[in-house]
Amino acid sequence: MEIKMRIVLELDDFSVLRSRMDLLLKIKEHYPNFKVSMFAIPYDYEYETSMLRIQRDEALTKIKENLEWIQIIPHGLTHMPREFENADRQTMMMALASIDEAFKKDGLPYEKGFKAPFWLWNQDVVDVLDEQGWWGAQDRNQPDNIRTKKFYEYTHSIDEPFWNAKQDVLKLHGHISLPSSNNLEDCLMNIFKLPSDTEFCYATEFLATNL
Repeated sequence: MEIKMRIVLELDDFSVLRSRMDLLLKIKEHYPNFKVSMFAIPYDYEYETSMLRIQRDEALTKIKENLEWIQIIPHGLTHMPREFENADRQTMMMALASIDEAFKKDGLPYEKGFKAPFWLWNQDVVDVLDEQGWWGAQDRNQPDNIRTKKFYEYTHSIDEPFWNAKQDVLKLHGHISLPSSNNLEDCLMNIFKLPSDTEFCYATEFLATNL
C-alpha cells in the first residue's frame, strides 16, 4: 500500500495584519484537509503603527473563523531586529508574559513554542524556555546553534524543489510575505505540486528531543 506523504507547512511573520488569509484559503480550497503552523508576531510593530491598523478587527475575525486549521506559535514579541540576541533571563520572562497577554487580548490560542526573530537567541533565552516547558524552533542551516530540550527543525524551504524529495515526512519552511525568497505568494504554485492526498500536519507533531 502506498504511504501518504505527510507535510508540515510552517510560515514565519504571521500576524493579525500580516496574515495572507486570501492565499491560505486558496490552499484550503485545493486541499480540504490543509493545516498550517504559523510562527506569529503577537504585536507586529511595523503593521500596527501603519494605516492598516483600521483593518485590524476585520482581519482578526477572519483568522478566528479559521482557527480549526491554523496553529499559532510565538515568533518573538514585536519582531524587532536582534530582539532576543542579548536578552537576559528577566527580559525573557517578561517577554513570555507579554506574549501571553497579547494573544489573550486578541482571543487567539497559541502553542508554547518559540522561534526567535532571525534565529538569534542565547543561552539565557534557551534556559528560560526549557524551564517553562516551551520548545524552540531550530534553523537547519545552523546545526551548531544552541537548542532547547524539545525543538522543531524544518527539512526544506518552500522555494526549493521539495516535491522531488523521497522522504515520507517533509517539514516545509517559508514566510508569509516579502522580502524573503520563500514567501508564500511567490511559492504558492510549489505548494500545489503536492499530491492531492497529502496528509497535512502541525509542527508540534514532529518535535525532536535534545538530551
